[in-house]
Amino acid sequence: MSKKQEWIVYRERKPYVVRRFNSGRIDYIDLSKWSFMDKFFGFLLGSGFLEWAERSFPNPRQRKNIPLWFLLSLMIQLRLHREVAYSRAPAVLRSGSILTRAKFNIGLKGGGFNYRNKNERDAPVDQDTMRKYFKDTDAEKLERWYNEKVSGWYRRHWGFLKEGIFILDPTLLPLPSNPHYERASWIPFKKAKSRRDPAQRSDSSDYHLCYQLVLLLHLSSRSDYFLFAASHLGAGDESGLTEGKKLVEEFCRTRGRGVIKLLIVDRQYIDGPMITHFKKRHRIDVLIPLKKNMDAFLDAVGIAKLQEGQWILYREKKDKETGEVVEKEELMDVGEIQSREDCRVPLYGVLARTTSEKGEQLWALVSTRRFRTPREARKLYKLRMQVEERIDQVKSSWLIGKFSSPNFNLDMTQVVFTILSYSLLQIYLMRKRMADLANKTIETLQREERLGKNAVIVYSKGYFGIFDLDEILDMTLSLKGKPKLRLHRWLKKFRMEKIRAP
Repeated sequence: MSKKQEWIVYRERKPYVVRRFNSGRIDYIDLSKWSFMDKFFGFLLGSGFLEWAERSFPNPRQRKNIPLWFLLSLMIQLRLHREVAYSRAPAVLRSGSILTRAKFNIGLKGGGFNYRNKNERDAPVDQDTMRKYFKDTDAEKLERWYNEKVSGWYRRHWGFLKEGIFILDPTLLPLPSNPHYERASWIPFKKAKSRRDPAQRSDSSDYHLCYQLVLLLHLSSRSDYFLFAASHLGAGDESGLTEGKKLVEEFCRTRGRGVIKLLIVDRQYIDGPMITHFKKRHRIDVLIPLKKNMDAFLDAVGIAKLQEGQWILYREKKDKETGEVVEKEELMDVGEIQSREDCRVPLYGVLARTTSEKGEQLWALVSTRRFRTPREARKLYKLRMQVEERIDQVKSSWLIGKFSSPNFNLDMTQVVFTILSYSLLQIYLMRKRMADLANKTIETLQREERLGKNAVIVYSKGYFGIFDLDEILDMTLSLKGKPKLRLHRWLKKFRMEKIRAP
């Protein structure tokens, strides 16, 4: 029976590896390049996120046989690789750049983490170990960790922009017709039809099984930055209004006034007392479209008739061949709306008129903020339309709703780590000085540019060192006598047995 081999963490110790190399004793050598993923995980290490997350995470275990930061890193790796099944963890581990950079690596040797492994395995963390860990992580505590702790980390690391634009939006996550999905609910098919996955069929023609995900999204006015400030996963038939209000309340309680300056919402959040409360208690302005059967909408239309000549052009669409205008949108500032729908703070309206071959259509926006021009209000509300595309991207590309288990704790884990990974990437890309921090963290040698192009990683006795290509070549040519013979025998064995990276 072959000797059992287990996985342990290799750590960077270049002087030790140099001494081992000079004696001709190495375990493995690898030619590699720095990648975007390397630098991103370097940012997580350099900013202290992984260390902070390990301290703040709602750990369901009293004993830490496996480092928690390692599990959290692996979950982020899975989400970045768009993997939803824990069975894919070994493949991600072997290809993940975090495991070949940033002062540690994974290699084969007896014992595993804390030398507790007793069975053969091909990854340092068994997929069942991961699954059981997060299955035991309480969903409500995990959601609270993200909404309170992680959002606090975002603010301390300049994640929230001064302009303070946020969007509150609910979305349905259709599920397979499996009654074992915990906390899911059946909702009318017509309500879920537009957002369901065509590959997922319901046994009933009238209802579909769904979760509802309410998202508090922070974004820039240029639509080049999106960060999930908070979220709530619950049954499909929950009130988006109630849960959305809770998200904003909790966010303001933990982050304080002034972070949310403008909240853009859809028609289902038309609620006078809520709008009043946000404005008076938290100084949050709300921008919202009106329903056509509301008195406030009729009030806006009436004002527009009295000011017919005050329409301004917002956009127009021309025929590519004839150059004729086939559609145009005009705006009018209708000032303060008198019919406030139980709202006890002033509301200011903007009426929009779209004219095309289909005829004329009117719709209106109101806000507790008095905008300088109607174009400003219309441009800001356009952000909400773009957010729908962003949420579709998170659902289709990041697979936030493609659950591999009906267990609610695991489903919450997938949602939280998806929006966490997405938001951390946004912060990394947005802040150049954080990207520089990532470079400095990973490229510990001070030859960042040269090392960033080609690097040789040498492993020996539980440690590894990173070398420039010319540096390792010079070391190799300098070997003489027994060290040279040992390295030559190793290279010959390497070629014959086709040794591969751990």
